[in-house]
Amino acid sequence: MKRPWLVACITTILGMVSFWLWRQLEDDGALARIQTHEPDYYLLEMVRRTMNREGGLQSVLSAEQVFHYPDDDTTELAHPHMEIYNGGENPWQVVAERGLIKSDNEVVVLQGRVEIWRVDQHGWREFEILTSELRVFPKVQYAETDNAATIKGRSTVTKTRGFRANFEHNRLELLEKVRSRYEKRPPS
Repeated sequence: MKRPWLVACITTILGMVSFWLWRQLEDDGALARIQTHEPDYYLLEMVRRTMNREGGLQSVLSAEQVFHYPDDDTTELAHPHMEIYNGGENPWQVVAERGLIKSDNEVVVLQGRVEIWRVDQHGWREFEILTSELRVFPKVQYAETDNAATIKGRSTVTKTRGFRANFEHNRLELLEKVRSRYEKRPPS
């Protein structure tokens, strides 16, 4: 009589352990599916306009392709182009090969060949900045990099390691290893 009771208890315990293991494996499988880095949506030819408190245009972000990843809530951009307005006639232009928007939407990390410029009233570039990575904070109209950068003006070429750009006040702070070369333009 004691044996059927013992067999029933062991069978029940084995059943409970098997059920628990099955649930653990199922949960691990769900976690593995969630943690894969695959986009949940994408956009083609995206344009995002951001307005300031007064209702004026603050910035425009466009990209050829956009991919959103739910596992880390990041957004990847292919060939992003930003226009940053600061009340002047001509906005700052920023283009890159690719970009990444972090989950908090506060910073856009531009990567690859990054170019920054602004044109004068005649449509000519006043200067251009070339670098390889740039962190842009569109809400506060600020950008920075620690990487090497080249700044080309009409008659100067400046090289620096790192800079900070305040687009709102049209200021550029060069951080270290700054070297400039003046090139006299031939008479017209």
